[in-house]
Amino acid sequence: MNSARLTFVLTLGTLLGACAFRTPDPSGRDATTPVLRIVSPSRGGAVASGTGAPGTVTLPGAGAGFVVTLQLVTRDDVQVKVREATLGPGSNGIQHEDKLGQPNPDFPGLTVTADTDLIMPDGRVIARGTNLAALFNIAGTDDTPGPGVTVWASWAVPESVPAGVASFTLTASAKDDAGRAAQDSVLVRVQPGPRAPGQDLTPAPTAVAGDGQDDEGGPVVSVSAPRAPTSVATGPAGTPPAGAGSLFFVQVTAVDRARAGIGVTEGVIFDPTRIANPTAGTVAGPNRFYPGLELTFDVPLIQPNGNRVAAGTNLAPLFDVAGSELGADGVVSTTAGWVVGGSLELPAGKTSVTITARVTDNAGRTTTAREVVGISATANGQNLTGNP
Repeated sequence: MNSARLTFVLTLGTLLGACAFRTPDPSGRDATTPVLRIVSPSRGGAVASGTGAPGTVTLPGAGAGFVVTLQLVTRDDVQVKVREATLGPGSNGIQHEDKLGQPNPDFPGLTVTADTDLIMPDGRVIARGTNLAALFNIAGTDDTPGPGVTVWASWAVPESVPAGVASFTLTASAKDDAGRAAQDSVLVRVQPGPRAPGQDLTPAPTAVAGDGQDDEGGPVVSVSAPRAPTSVATGPAGTPPAGAGSLFFVQVTAVDRARAGIGVTEGVIFDPTRIANPTAGTVAGPNRFYPGLELTFDVPLIQPNGNRVAAGTNLAPLFDVAGSELGADGVVSTTAGWVVGGSLELPAGKTSVTITARVTDNAGRTTTAREVVGISATANGQNLTGNP
């Protein structure tokens, strides 16, 4: 083979090899570009308007009361800068209300906007198009099989939508460390009729009398995060130091198909004194903001304060946020989210964790959902993303 022909063959082979490994997706983007999805609010659903008015301070619970959850999937080894964080004593998670309109220091590549004004509980008006990323409450990450990770961020919305707004578009975008942007948007319908808070979609929390067994006609329950198939960091062994831990995101959605009511206080639902802790003198009990929710791991959880929570213990009091919306069929769905602080204590040889979620409605009917996740080779969840 002469040198010119050899050069042509080698060049062609190189080009074909490059194409084989970098096939573009249907949108025309590089196949390794991150993908962003607005998981909630759901497409086709409707949220409450809230009753807030400009210049007027409203009582807690008067806002729209839905949850915004974002899922960002990276597909190569280029990181995204995120500080994973849950709510806790002295911690606002990733929320920086004083930086509204600016990049969130804990997730600087994130931008979220609405094409409507929003009214804050203190009566201030957030102008349409303002970057809302600084209002997000929590962020967590799980480890996608192969290159890349899945980053989650969630915000319980206490703001209200102005009178006369029938729908609005929520748009989110996020950039990785290479500057590549992913974007998604969703048309959010506003519940028609007189303005009402999201709290009106669900009854006030009350003790529920489920027997722990699944019942026909119970809520439709799903563990929508972590993203399956996936794996999670265990967190460092022992009591994790500040800024370290498992730090993966759990989201449980319950659809009240029987219309029996699922008692929830929409908003921040962190209720840590209902986790048994002999040192602090706390006694186990349900989350008083969402008593029908139960969530367990099949391994112990070591909290950041060193408290060891046994496998099978109800961890619902540690959930961070909850919100509700109305489905296209008129049925209410409630979404609750939590970033797992602390570390999972795995017995030798165990290679997975089973997450069990159970929701009981106000008629005592129960449904259980389970998710099995693998264990990441990365121990500290914060190391799955760049630290801002």
